[in-house]
Amino acid sequence: MKRYLFLLLILCLVSGFEASAQIIQPYFVKLHSGEVIPARKIQLKSPFFKSNYFLIDDSLRVTPDMVSTYQNEDGFFARVEPGGSPDAFARRVIEGPRIDKFYTSRTTYDNYGYSPYGYGYGVPRTSRRRIYYFSKDEGPLYIWNFDNLQQALGDNAASITLLQKYRREKYINTGMTIVGAGLLALGVANTSQSNGSLNISPFAYAGAGVLGAQFVINLFQKDKLTQAVQVYNYQIQQ
Repeated sequence: MKRYLFLLLILCLVSGFEASAQIIQPYFVKLHSGEVIPARKIQLKSPFFKSNYFLIDDSLRVTPDMVSTYQNEDGFFARVEPGGSPDAFARRVIEGPRIDKFYTSRTTYDNYGYSPYGYGYGVPRTSRRRIYYFSKDEGPLYIWNFDNLQQALGDNAASITLLQKYRREKYINTGMTIVGAGLLALGVANTSQSNGSLNISPFAYAGAGVLGAQFVINLFQKDKLTQAVQVYNYQIQQ
C-alpha cells in the first residue's frame, strides 16, 4: 500500500513540474517554417552598427527575418513587412474570434523644415504616425480602411450599417472642410484696413465657425470602423 502511495506522490510531483514549466513559459516566437519556440522572456535587441535579433530567455538568438509572429510581455505582434526592425511587426490592439486589429508606427520626414537663414531647406523634421491593419481568421494583414473592411465584414448586416454611417459622416466632414475653408479664404480676401483699424469680413467669422463646429463634432464622434469590427466579433461569439 505504501508503495502505491509513493508512486502516486511521484506522479503528482511530475505533473506539477510539467504544469509549472507551462506556466513559466507564457510567451513564444513563431517562425515562418511553422516552428513555435516557447519562452519565459523575449526581447528584440537593436545594437549599434549590428543587425537586430530576438534574444530568447537571455540565451538563444533568432534572426527577425525568420519570425512571422511573436508574443512577449508587451503583447502579440505579427509581421507586416520584410526586415528586422521593430516597425516590421504590428502590435495587436483588438483580439477577436475572427477579426484582429493591429498597428505599427512609421517615421516620416519633412524636408521643408524651418531654416534660420530664411531660405532654402531647414533641418528635416521627423514625426511618428500610426498605421493600422487587420486580419480575419488569423489570415494575412490588410490595411485598415473602409474598402478592405467592407469586404471582410460583408456577411454581417450590423457591421455594414456602421460602415455606411462612417462613409456618410466622412462625406459630411469633407463638405464642411471645403465650405469652412472657402468661407475663411473669402473672408481674408475681403478683410480691409482703414484708419488704423482692421475690418474683418463676416465671411471669415462664418468660415471659422464652420471649421470650429467640425472640430467639436469630430471630437465626440465614435470610430465607426472599430465599432463595426467589435460588433462583428461580438455577434460571432454569440
